[in-house]
Amino acid sequence: MIFFMIIFALLLFPLYFSYWLFEQKKPFAPFLFNAFMGLFLAAVFCAYKYFFSPYYFLTPDSFWRNFIHILLEQIVLPLGVLTAAFLFVFKKDKMADRIKNVFPFYIGFYAVCLPFRILGANPPYSAFALFVKPAMFLLMLMAFNSRQKLLFVPAKRALLSFKEAALCWLSLALGLLMPAAVEALWILGMKPPLTILFLLIYAAGAYFCLKKESLFKD
Repeated sequence: MIFFMIIFALLLFPLYFSYWLFEQKKPFAPFLFNAFMGLFLAAVFCAYKYFFSPYYFLTPDSFWRNFIHILLEQIVLPLGVLTAAFLFVFKKDKMADRIKNVFPFYIGFYAVCLPFRILGANPPYSAFALFVKPAMFLLMLMAFNSRQKLLFVPAKRALLSFKEAALCWLSLALGLLMPAAVEALWILGMKPPLTILFLLIYAAGAYFCLKKESLFKD
C-alpha cells in the first residue's frame, strides 16, 4: 500500500498537468516551457535545501509554530515569489494570459518540491504525507489560480459585485490557510476520519472556486 501511495505522490502533479494540458485550446509549447521552468527552479531550490539548509523539525506540541512554518515556507513564500517573478518576466503580456500561463509554472515547481519534502523525511511514511498532503496542495493550486483569474483580470473582476469580490478574497485566504492548518493538526495527532473529512471539505471548496470561475469564462 505504501508503495502505491509513493507512486501517487510522485505522479499526481504530472498526471493532472497532462489532463489540464489537453483541455487547453492553445498550443502546448508555452505551457510546457513554463512547466519546465518550474521544474528547474524546484530542482535548484531542493538542491540548496539538501546541501546548505537544515531541515525544520516539526514539533508535536505546538499548533501555531508548525502552522506558521508550513504556511510561510511551503505555501505563501513559494507562491508569492513564483508569482511575482513570473508576472514580472512576462509583464508585456496581458494579465489574463500571464495568469493562465503561470499555472504550469506552479505545477512544475510543486511536482518536484513536494515529493522532495515528503520523501526526504525519514520513513516510515504516513498516509497523510503521501496521499492527503499532495491532494490538498494540488487542490490549493487549482483554487488559487481560479481566484487570481477572477480578482486580477480586469474584464472578469468588473463582473463581480462587492459581495462576490469579498467572497473571492475570503476563499483565497482560506484556500491558502487550510492545508497548513490541517497538517499542523495532523502533527498534533488528529484522527484519520477527521483528516479525511477536512480533505473532503477542502475538495468541495476547491470545486466551488473552479465552478465560480467557470461562470465568468470569456
